[in-house]
Amino acid sequence: MNVTVIKGRKRRNNVIVVEKDRTHIWLGLGAASIVIIGAITLSRLKSKPKVDLTKFDSPDIQGSGRCMDKEFIRMLQKLAKVTKLPIFDMINSGARSSFWNSKVGGVSNSSHKIPKCQAADIKAPTKAIRNKIVVAAKLVGFKRIGVGRTFVHLDNDSSKKQYVAWGYPSGTKPPINPFV
Repeated sequence: MNVTVIKGRKRRNNVIVVEKDRTHIWLGLGAASIVIIGAITLSRLKSKPKVDLTKFDSPDIQGSGRCMDKEFIRMLQKLAKVTKLPIFDMINSGARSSFWNSKVGGVSNSSHKIPKCQAADIKAPTKAIRNKIVVAAKLVGFKRIGVGRTFVHLDNDSSKKQYVAWGYPSGTKPPINPFV
């Protein structure tokens, strides 16, 4: 069989066979996939804004908010999305040194304490906002909720009793209990 190529054409047994160059199609598909993957990646980055972990710092240790549990932060992001409240601007207390925990009257096994860092207190200036936070916290998966008059304590400490709500001062009945 005699085959000769003449400028993109092949001659086989005296019949000219035209072979189309499809390189441009493959290059186009490759470029399109890169654009699509880039757009998806960019939208994911935009939808998950970075959290300013300094808002969780113990007042006596700069940068201590970096110890906050990543899953806990994700749950707070979900809470912010569900409630449409600026949860990360409403943080009263996050990570605490042992000294600071004692100073504010925290329990000795507090989930706020470094290195555990699995708790935060969130400002709730009104009863309506407090109740909205409490109900939404249960919906997004928080299983430990402390309810004060002007704040809500949230933690995801699995070493403690689950599906529990309590009031403040400690030991009092919570004004709202999402688990009953």
